[in-house]
Amino acid sequence: MKSRIFHWLIIAAAVVAVGYFFVYDGFWVWVVENTDVPANKMVVLIAKTGKEMPSGQIIAEPGQKGVLLEPLGPGRHFINPFLYERQIKDQLVIKGGEIGVVISKFGKELPHGEFLAGTGDRGIQREVLMPGTYRLNPYAYDIKIVKMIEVDPGYVGVVTARSGKNASSQLAEPGERGVQKAVLQPGLYALNPEVYSVERVEIGYNQITMAHGGKLPATQTSGQEANRGSKLAAAIGESFLHQNAAMGQSTLGVLPAVTFPSSDGFPITIDVTLLWQLLPQDAPSVYARYGNIHKIEQNILIPQINSTARIKGSTFGAVDFIVGDKREEFQRAFQETIETTLTAKKLQVDLALVQDTLVPETISGPIQDARVAIEWNTTNTEKTKTEAKKADLDEMTGRIKQIEQVVEFETQRLEGNIKANQEKQVNEIGAQTRLLVADLTRQTAMIRADIKRKLGGAEAKVVEMKGKAEGDGYKLQVQAAGGATEFTNFQFAKELPEKIRLSLIYAGPGTLWTDLDKADKIAPLGVLQQTQPQPKK
Repeated sequence: MKSRIFHWLIIAAAVVAVGYFFVYDGFWVWVVENTDVPANKMVVLIAKTGKEMPSGQIIAEPGQKGVLLEPLGPGRHFINPFLYERQIKDQLVIKGGEIGVVISKFGKELPHGEFLAGTGDRGIQREVLMPGTYRLNPYAYDIKIVKMIEVDPGYVGVVTARSGKNASSQLAEPGERGVQKAVLQPGLYALNPEVYSVERVEIGYNQITMAHGGKLPATQTSGQEANRGSKLAAAIGESFLHQNAAMGQSTLGVLPAVTFPSSDGFPITIDVTLLWQLLPQDAPSVYARYGNIHKIEQNILIPQINSTARIKGSTFGAVDFIVGDKREEFQRAFQETIETTLTAKKLQVDLALVQDTLVPETISGPIQDARVAIEWNTTNTEKTKTEAKKADLDEMTGRIKQIEQVVEFETQRLEGNIKANQEKQVNEIGAQTRLLVADLTRQTAMIRADIKRKLGGAEAKVVEMKGKAEGDGYKLQVQAAGGATEFTNFQFAKELPEKIRLSLIYAGPGTLWTDLDKADKIAPLGVLQQTQPQPKK
């Protein structure tokens, strides 16, 4: 009985094992729980079991039912569908030149008066996301993608911090709230637009032109027409203002001319061009005090031009703006006052020019007629002088031609003389050269003959001295040998070969040995005599 029970237990265990491997691992895990997350996707998990979250909480903590904070990235995951709900979401992609402003939907409430969230706080995060790919739970965060702050060449960025300590002066230091002392140079900046606002301020030259209608294309004729043209100029200038107000920069069109009464009560209209610039180091303080370039022009520069022109211009009479040095005096006073006033406001003025002046016809007409008459008279006088000068010119032209002919004749004569002199000099030089060559040839022949003569005498002397030296040598050798006979024998013996064979054959008594009475001094002959047979006595 026990063995049967044990047998059935083994069978049951085998069935359970086979069921586990084939049903659970083979089907449940790889079919039911298998979650394949594609690239650039993520899976957000929502727990179906656990304790309920408190009211107002949106992200579940461990052991709670609800949305889990951390999503799972691309790849294969095994998730029990009875325990978790699976939601496939797109990952966050931030492109180049963009940043992501993160708004946390969960965490602690911010203190009163604070709008930037720290770690674990709910609200706008101070740090931004740089370009890249991020797995951020859309239930936990809102992401606002914005472009980076770009400061173009020719501009600086004036930064205003919206959070931090109160600034101790007009311009704020890092960590203080307000307009920052340091400006942004041209470039890209990853600044949180919720934390910092950046005003692009144009540096370098800016221009304001205030002109009457004659500068637009009507023709200047009178002050009344100038006034009518001023309305047209105002309309055009207004359109430019509206187009550029949104940018906060200055590209002003032609603004209405400045009109003011002269000291004698006549209306004067002047055209003014102001060339000015804002230096980079002054941009923060000027912006903090007056605003952007558009506000500076509208609230500072244009009112200053009008007020300066009216104050200085009202001290001059109407005629002063037409003739005399008074007009230049007005220009100097206008320029100096504008420069002094705006320099105190840290605005640099490079040019404040009064281009044109309109005076009423009742004043300018008679003056212009008188000036025209004067100019006409001056013109006629100049014409008379011109005709006289023309006659003088004709006379001088004839004289010049005559002088040119004389000069040409003299030139030809001088050229002939010069040519003849040159040929004469060439011939003389040739003759002298030939004479010198002949003389050198003669001297060379004499030198060569003398050399040959001296060489012949030297050779004869050498032969003579050589013969004398040889004779003296033989004389010394004979004296050394003891006489001529001994020297001759010595030379004879010296010329004999070192190994010589001498055979003497006896032929009997005769005359051969009669002359050898002295041969006994020679060893071989002495021996020979001893070997001869002696005659019988």
